[in-house]
Amino acid sequence: MRRILLLALTAGAVQAAPPDGKALYTTWCAGCHGAQGMGDGPDARGFDSKPSSLAAASYKRGTTDKAVLKIITKGVPGTPMDGYGNKLKDDQREALVQYLKVLRGEK
Repeated sequence: MRRILLLALTAGAVQAAPPDGKALYTTWCAGCHGAQGMGDGPDARGFDSKPSSLAAASYKRGTTDKAVLKIITKGVPGTPMDGYGNKLKDDQREALVQYLKVLRGEK
């Protein structure tokens, strides 16, 4: 009985772990924005304009959590920046917002 309880508690802890913002960034964002967020990812070479630097101290559309979350969720019309509202869960998008603060040197 103890072993089953321990396994159940361990499985619950794994499921409750918060998303890893850096891993999500590497998977979903670095291709265009680059590993350090400088807008120099390998996929950006084919774009008419360079992707935004996510390491910049400020962004054109704002750096508040709400503004950044909106961009991640809805994208930026007229640019290659897709919205990820249907691709990533709420907590994953929030983890990306927090990781972008690391790239900007805020954390």
